[in-house]
Amino acid sequence: MTGAAVVTVVIVNWNGERLLPDCLDALAKQDLGPDGPGAGGGGVDGRMAVWLVDNGSQDGSVALVERDYPWVRVLRNPRNEGFAGGNNVALRELATPFVALLNSDARPAPEWLRNLLAPMLAPGGERIAATTSKILFLPRFVPLRLATAAFLPGGLDPRTLGVRVQAVRVDGADVTEQVLWERAAYGPEGTGPGRFRWTLPAGELLVPVEPGPPAGGAPGTVRLGLRLAAETAKAVQLRWPGGSATLQAGVEPADHEVDVAPEGDLVDVLNNVGGIVFDDGYGADRAYQQVDDGRFDRPEDVFALCGAACCLRTLALRESGPFDQDFFLYYEDTDLSWRLGSLGWRIAYEPSAVVRHIHSASSTEWSPLFTFHVDRNRLLMLTKNAQAGLALREVARYPATTASLALRQLAQARHTRRRPALRPTLLRLRVVGSYLRLLPRMLARRRAIAAAAVVPRRALARWFVPR
Repeated sequence: MTGAAVVTVVIVNWNGERLLPDCLDALAKQDLGPDGPGAGGGGVDGRMAVWLVDNGSQDGSVALVERDYPWVRVLRNPRNEGFAGGNNVALRELATPFVALLNSDARPAPEWLRNLLAPMLAPGGERIAATTSKILFLPRFVPLRLATAAFLPGGLDPRTLGVRVQAVRVDGADVTEQVLWERAAYGPEGTGPGRFRWTLPAGELLVPVEPGPPAGGAPGTVRLGLRLAAETAKAVQLRWPGGSATLQAGVEPADHEVDVAPEGDLVDVLNNVGGIVFDDGYGADRAYQQVDDGRFDRPEDVFALCGAACCLRTLALRESGPFDQDFFLYYEDTDLSWRLGSLGWRIAYEPSAVVRHIHSASSTEWSPLFTFHVDRNRLLMLTKNAQAGLALREVARYPATTASLALRQLAQARHTRRRPALRPTLLRLRVVGSYLRLLPRMLARRRAIAAAAVVPRRALARWFVPR
């Protein structure tokens, strides 16, 4: 990799001034291998070009980059076209044989790009269309086991519940939205200061306690704060590596504090090691919120790349076409991966290409924006790519589930004598309306994908993961 640029790194930005310095500083430290640097200025390897696509930001992003990072080319997009449209601005201009996509909230290790390129440059890698990274959550975490007596709400609520957690603090800082709840709690309920989550009767929270790997030695003691409530007064047992405590939760929310000494037992947690699709058509991050314990340290082919940190072969992109701009954000990377697979291209997971990622830094998980695009784009993706039976089943199920949700909300409102919370139903109706508007385009693209495919849809279904 000597001489002219071999790879263009593309970052899509929208009001990300606070995120860009750490991302670009990490890119400036990229080590592309033993051949030595190219002709790039500012200490940046000339074999790597860096482009920032700005999606109509209103903050100081562009001024910051033009002032402090003159080796970054800025492409100004007059409006916010999301992840898909923003990347396509750059993809249409590419002249390098490879392009790496990197989120502004990602922090690549120094060998990240070299290790992403290696499988595609190695003998036998000619049919690898893309490599995808080992993406870790930015902080390190202390595993916190929680156990309490089960509560069965009954009526229209089938869940088995533990306690309500309204806030989690570490040394006084609110980290509630950075806690990884996947194995311990249901989704958030309510808005504003009263927002909370019901836990399971027993589960494991992963609580962030520092911004990254310790500089040296074991981390010290941290003060962990929990605001808890329950349906009745009851004990809540907490356990962490090297310690335990018992708290008393009451009916009204109350703050509890306990000193936690992780004693060096902090863990890295996986955000993504390639994408998967379940057999019901839902996409997911492989190994999401699993502790990085070495199980995903082997290179292997995967079904889908993660657009937050990946590298693509330009030749493959020209064959498949770029991202579908109608998706705006979410599922656009899985859709592209599905199309690449239909053309016989491979996608490789490379565990040595490590990135640390601030999860949902630019869009809040479970926000209306998030929910709308995830729900709609899954249906668009299936309409374009899946076997007809799966696509028809899931598309038909969505309005049926919407009607069922509305009926449950009305019944619950009558039961509690409260005004029905119709916002989730209205959001789902927006999804249905947007899907129907885009349906003719998706059907036309489905026919084009089928006409070009060398791998049939039923063969690609072998990648699906059972629920």
